[in-house]
Amino acid sequence: MSEADGMDEAVDGAMRTGLMVAARIGEQLARMREEEQRTIATAEEQRARLLQERFDAQRAAARAQLAPTARDDWWDKATPHMIEQAHQTATAWKAYDPEAAQASDHIRNQVQARYGIDVNNTGADEASVSAALTRAQQARTETDNERTKAAAAARTDEAVVGAAVAGANRQDKAAQKTQEEPGYDSPQRRQQLEESLEGKGDREAVNSRLLADKHQGTPPTAAVAQKPSLAKTSKMTKQSGTDKTLERGGLER
Repeated sequence: MSEADGMDEAVDGAMRTGLMVAARIGEQLARMREEEQRTIATAEEQRARLLQERFDAQRAAARAQLAPTARDDWWDKATPHMIEQAHQTATAWKAYDPEAAQASDHIRNQVQARYGIDVNNTGADEASVSAALTRAQQARTETDNERTKAAAAARTDEAVVGAAVAGANRQDKAAQKTQEEPGYDSPQRRQQLEESLEGKGDREAVNSRLLADKHQGTPPTAAVAQKPSLAKTSKMTKQSGTDKTLERGGLER
């Protein structure tokens, strides 16, 4: 046997094994489709609608994947891996979609005509099929885990961004509120008060009212920090003088 013949046999054996593995995985996926259909049938209306939409989207993706297999030019360029993937998808959906069923029949005919292999009975070594199935399932598990991690990371990022945006919105609202609120001693407010008091009393009374309003409008911290008024200082000075006079009078007696 020549080296070329040995290589051809190896390729043939690998393809037989690959097609058998694809059929087995496709059958597993078909059972999952069946379970999905039962879940949809028994779910409450809203959840059933969402599940059906997801099922329809998966079926549409399967149709898109299988559509090229109807063309001869696809088969002229198809690798064993491409054929195996198409066979797997067709096996998974042929019971639930007429287009997938048609693609499954076409794949079987093309593989038989081009490679002399019956996809329903490939004649592959069972040990090789089992080992390949194990590898395929491990790869699928790893892929699912990566998708789960990516989805969790995306949700975390979304939560962080949402919290940051909410905090920024609160700060913007607080700043806007501060800008909109009048100051303790707003010139506009005092001007409006002065205009409203015009002509309602003598000028001295109006001035006293405006002065009192200014002090009442002072922030508490500023009011505490203010120096005593002249009137209060004068009163304290008079009181101090009175105390000293009484003190001298007592000494003279």
